[in-house]
Amino acid sequence: MSDESRHPEKEHYRTLDLHEDAGQEEITQQFRRLQLLYQPETLESAADRAYAAQKLEEVEKAYEILGDPARRAIYDGKPAPIVVGSDGEPESLTCANHPDRETLLRCNKCGKPICISCAVRTPVGYRCNECVREQQNIYFNALGRDNIVALAVGFVLTLIFAPIVGFLLGSIGFFGFFIAFIAGSGGGTLVARVIRRAVGNRRGRKLPHWALAGIILGVAPWSLFFLFAGGRAFLMLLLFAGLAIASAFPQLR
Repeated sequence: MSDESRHPEKEHYRTLDLHEDAGQEEITQQFRRLQLLYQPETLESAADRAYAAQKLEEVEKAYEILGDPARRAIYDGKPAPIVVGSDGEPESLTCANHPDRETLLRCNKCGKPICISCAVRTPVGYRCNECVREQQNIYFNALGRDNIVALAVGFVLTLIFAPIVGFLLGSIGFFGFFIAFIAGSGGGTLVARVIRRAVGNRRGRKLPHWALAGIILGVAPWSLFFLFAGGRAFLMLLLFAGLAIASAFPQLR
């Protein structure tokens, strides 16, 4: 097994051709040397210019991390250093998203200064919204069509079962409220499982909202029907549907 495969996290050091114990001045000098070396406009061949542009992009990306002591420390898996001013007190930083706010916080993944309103508390510490979203994107793997599938399945299921629930609970009488209360969450779990199976158990950031829209669209016409028909069926159906939605939504997230 090669050193590169054993230590993929040290890619930036390899890009700058540096050892991990290199000093900050050495990192800056090497970056400037490589920056001059990979100047696309100095080359004649189109292939050479494309190669140089790619290498320059990699070098600049590596220096963006290693050139900042705080971000380098986080990259190396070490605590970010606290910058101390001349008075011996921790030096305040400026939030990257709100330049008018001073802060002592940094994202523990990318090292970006963040104020308390931008910080997202995670099990591994405070992170910025961009890093949290980047991590979530790994978790969310839904395809573009999955939202439409979730909408359609939620609509069809509720359109079929809403009248059955309404007529059945309405025929029982007042005791139907208790059945609706108990069975509502179970109905939501069933709908969520069917939808998740229909989309291949993939998850999407907006998928629960599309599924919720389908459920509401499916139950709406029958709610109007029972409303104008009178009796308790309308209220029972609303109770059942409300509990089903409350149960299905978090399971689809």
